Amino acid sequence: MIHLLHGTDAYERSRALSRIKKELGFDDPTFASNLIVLDGRAVTPQELLAHAASVPFLAPHRLIVVEGLIGALAANKGRKKKDDDPLAPWRDAAARLADPAQTPESTVVVMVEGDVAKTAAFKVFAPVAEVRQFEPPKGEALRTWIAREAKERGLKIDARAVAALAALAGGDLWALSGELDKLASYAQGAAVGEAEVRELVASAQEAKSWDVTDPLVAGDEARAVGAMARMLAEGEPPARLSSMVVRAHRQLVLAKDMSERMASRDAVAKATGTPDWKTEDLIKLARRWSWPSLRRAYALMLEADLNVKRGVQDDASALQLLVHELARLAPAPAYARR
Repeated sequence: MIHLLHGTDAYERSRALSRIKKELGFDDPTFASNLIVLDGRAVTPQELLAHAASVPFLAPHRLIVVEGLIGALAANKGRKKKDDDPLAPWRDAAARLADPAQTPESTVVVMVEGDVAKTAAFKVFAPVAEVRQFEPPKGEALRTWIAREAKERGLKIDARAVAALAALAGGDLWALSGELDKLASYAQGAAVGEAEVRELVASAQEAKSWDVTDPLVAGDEARAVGAMARMLAEGEPPARLSSMVVRAHRQLVLAKDMSERMASRDAVAKATGTPDWKTEDLIKLARRWSWPSLRRAYALMLEADLNVKRGVQDDASALQLLVHELARLAPAPAYARR
């Protein structure tokens, strides 16, 4: 059996994989030796087939999870030699995986991918797999998702609060799941309204993001990387941290542009959504950034986003690399110039 889970919604992809593991009995730790996780960027067709051909040990199933294979094949499509088809070995591998005469029925392969539906490699595996696509819900579908998840947590939340939460966290289901957990813990069975959502969610997001973004845009790589590692370890969704990094650089662009046009401090604060006590520091920092550096920062952020969507990198790996690159691109901290 081959499952192909793909799309830009990493949260529901992850939950689908968890459900498959549970259905196959892999919540039992004694089956752990029959769970194989392969890095799609490094695995070969021969290695995958060898793992798939093995029978499970003291368990009904052998589960092989392959992460980012199609995305990696799509990223390498331009490196082939003339008249060479790099997908040919994978077509053979896909056919053998789907052939019960060559792959035991006890073997289950799960391919976990990003936004790969339009790639040639996707068409190699899709015909022989059970394909499920996961895209972040939007609009009414997102509000329905929030209401359903809140109910599962025993959280009483009205429609206005649901709409406020959707607006604050957007379609980032990792972030929304975390915020719903926090709200449920805070409410302790009481109802939560729009005011509580805005106060608890917005202020917490802003304050925590500053731990990473303030040193990042100021060029203090060590502090930015340390804060990011701590927040990831605490369960902060990488996608939310990435959105905060993008927001911080957007604020720099707005502040620099408005400062050069002699806009007032109040106007800058309003446009950037920055508290009054941070606005002056933002303006001073924005003046130290050059336009070529800001354009390069945006190019790096776009590249990181595309790598995640194409399945080349997972959210956390893309974020970690991005933070290192952006911190080195930023102007040196003031203390380093003394």
